[in-house]
Amino acid sequence: MKVMSVLLMLTLLLTGCWDVKEVQSVNFITALGVDYVKDHYVIYAQMLDFWEISRQDTPSNTGKAKIWIGKAEGATMTDALNNLYPASQQRTLWTHVKTIVFSRSLLESHLSETVASLLRSRDFRYTPWVFGTDQEMGQLLSSVSLLNHSVINSELMDPMEVFKQYSSIEPIQLIKLINGINEPAGRALLPSITITDEVWKDYNDPINLVKLNGAFCISKGKSTGFMDMEHLNGVRYTSFRKMYKYPLTVDMPDGSHVVLNIVDSKSKSHFKIKAGVPVAGMKIKARIHVVEVNKESSATAQKIKELAQIAVAKEVRTTFAEARQKDIDIYGLEKKLYRKHNANWKRLSSGTSNSLISKIDLGDVEVNLKVVHATSYKLSDH
Repeated sequence: MKVMSVLLMLTLLLTGCWDVKEVQSVNFITALGVDYVKDHYVIYAQMLDFWEISRQDTPSNTGKAKIWIGKAEGATMTDALNNLYPASQQRTLWTHVKTIVFSRSLLESHLSETVASLLRSRDFRYTPWVFGTDQEMGQLLSSVSLLNHSVINSELMDPMEVFKQYSSIEPIQLIKLINGINEPAGRALLPSITITDEVWKDYNDPINLVKLNGAFCISKGKSTGFMDMEHLNGVRYTSFRKMYKYPLTVDMPDGSHVVLNIVDSKSKSHFKIKAGVPVAGMKIKARIHVVEVNKESSATAQKIKELAQIAVAKEVRTTFAEARQKDIDIYGLEKKLYRKHNANWKRLSSGTSNSLISKIDLGDVEVNLKVVHATSYKLSDH
């Protein structure tokens, strides 16, 4: 009798798992696009075949990725999310969202409310990668990856792999974007993406793939402007938490070209107040890998270093000038002024909600580069 009682109790304990859903019976949203059109939100939810998620470590030649895009609208962000559910057939979960993409119109008007709404839902984490775009959202989220790898391994979902090889724009997560929303003098550079079919082909068929094309500067809860890739060169030496490597071509006096990789650049900035005007100074340190030298070039390690330092300083100044003309605090100098010279920050920001970059000058840019690797090239020191 005692044995029967024990067996009955164990049976009752097992019943707690009977209502657990199998993973293939749940809609796992992997990426979210958010747009703002006229006076309402439009969301785009990307969902992958469950097999597509499970094969992320094992490329296959069994066919192209299966991607579904759901679209819903609403007067608020929560309304839009709720309006996706009635036609979704089964439970929809947002806990596995790896990427969130915001449209330019939303970045310029309703970014703060959108992020606050997402985080209040408790389903969204602080860790998804975030991007901005001018691209049509449905087309962007339908882009695929190469070699039949899982879409989970694409640049949209895993941008750090490309960044480690080519440090053009630093990927950021949602928690980093919040710095440009909540902090009084904060700034975040939000990578901008588009799609291109001009690089890779499947036989003769173009393939739509994600490509970085610039960055939006987020400050005081909205986008203060966009900078394309061409005008972001200075940012790569000054503004990333870790810059892995980025190419630089230097023109030598004899007309030859030297191709370098700038590796692991680090920078510090400081302020001096001159006649009431904050003047920012920068110190940049990095290492140089020599990648290509014309065999007839008279380049020396010392000359390469000198010309590379001049080129980097010039790019830093050019980027600052381009951004300042657009009233974009590209280097986040206002935040440093806020922290180190708060009284001056208060004086300059009194009566305005705009960026203070027009009231900040750029002074000395000190660049110190070290040639540490010249591959197979024999370079004399002088």
